[in-house]
Amino acid sequence: MIRINELALSLDHSEADLKAAILTRLNIQAADLNSFNTFKRSYDARKKNSEIKFIYIIDLEANGEDQILSRFEQDHNVRVAPDTQYYPVESAPA
Repeated sequence: MIRINELALSLDHSEADLKAAILTRLNIQAADLNSFNTFKRSYDARKKNSEIKFIYIIDLEANGEDQILSRFEQDHNVRVAPDTQYYPVESAPA
């Protein structure tokens, strides 16, 4: 699974715009994108005379993830998604 950080879109974007931004960012075809999930969505309103934007963190599954990650090896905004699965703590023996 791949994580994209700091994917910026306007406030009035559609779901199709989000998918298109992912495809453009990774330079892949729509057929290669299996699924994506919004991990986090926040606002960016830091610049006074600028447009307010949504900033996304996206987790996705795509064909050829190893090749995609190797192309973005120097880009700190495209990385392997961390494991966020919950693992219960085992109880100590009695």
